[in-house]
Amino acid sequence: MEVGSHHSDRGGGRRRRARTGTRVIAPSRRCSSQPVYRVLKKHEPAVYEKLVAEYKTFRREETSRENFINFANSEINLAATQSLAHASQDAVLALMKDMLATARQLQKAPGDTCFRYWFPLVSGPPDVAKYIEPAAQAHTLELMGEVIRSAAEDPSPLPEPDAVKDNLAKVINETYEQYGADAQMIAHADDPKVDRAKVCTITLSVYDRIMGLSPADSWRAASLDDADPLKRSR
Repeated sequence: MEVGSHHSDRGGGRRRRARTGTRVIAPSRRCSSQPVYRVLKKHEPAVYEKLVAEYKTFRREETSRENFINFANSEINLAATQSLAHASQDAVLALMKDMLATARQLQKAPGDTCFRYWFPLVSGPPDVAKYIEPAAQAHTLELMGEVIRSAAEDPSPLPEPDAVKDNLAKVINETYEQYGADAQMIAHADDPKVDRAKVCTITLSVYDRIMGLSPADSWRAASLDDADPLKRSR
């Protein structure tokens, strides 16, 4: 999910309108104490170097503060999403809980902001810097860093599909009972005619149901890519 953003992120970031005073969380030497950048430098060096290069672009005033924040959130979100399958139960569930809280915050934003959060590869990621507070962004990045770290340093075995199929069938059946044929929208998120506000609502409902399972079952469902009922474009 990009981590969220997907699920991606993802993809990923958190709570605020960014003004000129918004603090930039940068992958510089001065920020080496920030856990997420230490994790990226050790376990995702290519991502780390991309963030350093983009930060230098920002420092040369060739891109805006908000653009750098959104770029960093998107890249870290993607890296975390790709690590979900082998991350620890605690790391995955903490990030999932945070993602749902962020999605609800973005659901209040105008336009298709929430949709972009769940499906960043369809129309691009949301403007996290505009709607998510810096402290919440930093917290989310810390959680993403822990997903990446746990998957790299103490990888959990990939859950067997049979271990989640019954729970996912229950989640999907309950979603169809609530939303009827509209539930199919989440499988066709790239359709330009889709109701993006409704897709956001249905996606939240699906993940609420997943998080309503036992912790172990929630973790298995969130970790197993083939079990993702949304099949998001992440």
